[in-house]
Amino acid sequence: MHFQTVVMNVADLDRAIEFYRSVFGFSELSRKDRLAAIAAAADDRSQVIVLRSLGSTGVTGGGRHTGMRALVFEVDSLEELERIASALDHQGLLLGRRKGPNWSAIFGRDPDHTAIAAGTSMTGEPIGLESWAALDESLYGFGE
Repeated sequence: MHFQTVVMNVADLDRAIEFYRSVFGFSELSRKDRLAAIAAAADDRSQVIVLRSLGSTGVTGGGRHTGMRALVFEVDSLEELERIASALDHQGLLLGRRKGPNWSAIFGRDPDHTAIAAGTSMTGEPIGLESWAALDESLYGFGE
């Protein structure tokens, strides 16, 4: 299993992108409305932070707080993904599934209600950075 993604709510999207760019060397992969995907410097696996702007409302509760919103893992096979899905389902914590053009993922929560996801590539290779080029509506609600 590999760490892949953190989804974070931020008050100011531009400020957050600049911070991760200047401090850690992250690069912007894509941006849409209040979402941006940024990646760690060159590595053999995708290491991405998805930033979601809440603005300066200071609204708290559920997924509407600044800070980490979700934890995402990449697993090596569909079999491992199904094992995790089964374990989450057994505990009543599996929330859903989603497929992209070259990956499959499951969504759930941990016992403290933190959003979690696990995904795997359908090609046998690690999930590539190109998979982050299309930010969609599902990321707005992830972790709510």
